[in-house]
Amino acid sequence: MQADKEAAKGHIEIPRWVQLATLPVLLIVAWFTIGLVGEAIFVFLTAMLIALVLNPIVRALQRARIPRSIGVFLVYLGFIAVLVFIGVLIVPPALRQLESLLDTLPGLVEGARGSIDNLQRLADRVRLNIDVNAEAARIAQSLSRSLPDATRSIVNWGVSLVRGVTITIIIVVVSIYMLLDAKRIVRFITTHFPTRSEADGEEFVAVVQSAVINYVKAQVLLSVALGASAGLAMWLLGVTGVFPSGSKYAVFFGAWTAIMEVIPYVGPVMAAVPPTIVALFHSPLAALWVIIAFLLIQQVEGHILAPLIMGSRFKVHPLLVIFVIIAGGQIHGLTGAFLAIPLIPMVKESITFFSSRVSFEGWHRKAPEEPLEGPDTLP
Repeated sequence: MQADKEAAKGHIEIPRWVQLATLPVLLIVAWFTIGLVGEAIFVFLTAMLIALVLNPIVRALQRARIPRSIGVFLVYLGFIAVLVFIGVLIVPPALRQLESLLDTLPGLVEGARGSIDNLQRLADRVRLNIDVNAEAARIAQSLSRSLPDATRSIVNWGVSLVRGVTITIIIVVVSIYMLLDAKRIVRFITTHFPTRSEADGEEFVAVVQSAVINYVKAQVLLSVALGASAGLAMWLLGVTGVFPSGSKYAVFFGAWTAIMEVIPYVGPVMAAVPPTIVALFHSPLAALWVIIAFLLIQQVEGHILAPLIMGSRFKVHPLLVIFVIIAGGQIHGLTGAFLAIPLIPMVKESITFFSSRVSFEGWHRKAPEEPLEGPDTLP
């Protein structure tokens, strides 16, 4: 009897009336709530992800007999120092190379006249009614107009400054409170867990934290590896003379690849776009070599690095990933899209966790049992 009570305690059955009425209403309320307080949701989710990633380090310092408050301060100080170091090391040279690329873009277009003439002769030979010169001029003009705007939006991302700084400070403060009160938060979750089982609550917290931490660590390693590989490949193509601009803008191409690698499935394709466009201004052969280099990098990523670093547990259907990224972008722009990505493994592990503990009451009626035939039953 006690075992049956414990089994029921760890299981939730959702009645039919809740499925019919309450769940649709909750979904509608959640949709409108996200629209109304999307900024607050963004702040708390970002702070939660930061706290989940940093909490194991704080716990390690506690085991070394360092008080939690001092451990939080030291961990956050080190976290900020790492971000500043990466920013100083990578961002300035990448932005300088991007500005140089935009400045030299008209010259690259002029230098591509010979390749354009070759393409025009090829088009005429195969009887394609295309004015390659006019099309190239139109594309270059479009790029010269759009790239500076895109650059300004990237460089000045988050502008207005006051709003961006305010949100950052709030995120830092909220994440610090989460780290300081981690034990109290975990205790609240475990004592109020839906299955009424504290063991389930503790297991759920551990599973979610492990999913986020492992994903972030794996993604950082993968982004660094792919960014360095792309930058090195472009530099090699540059020093060998195949793609002259490759060595000049290798840092920017590598940084761009590392950032795009954060976006699953779509990112690797977007990473190859800027170097391929620049290579086209040199020659179609240079663009072909750039494409081949990125294809090789993606093959190494897909067959060696991703299985080795990510493993199979982070695999999610591409359509679901793209939907989540678009939804995050709709809720909070570019930052929302990037924030949605580490939430994917957390949601996936949560669904896996609750799938064995939650069931829905069936809608089919049980057929009445027929009476057994006996000596007193009528024929």
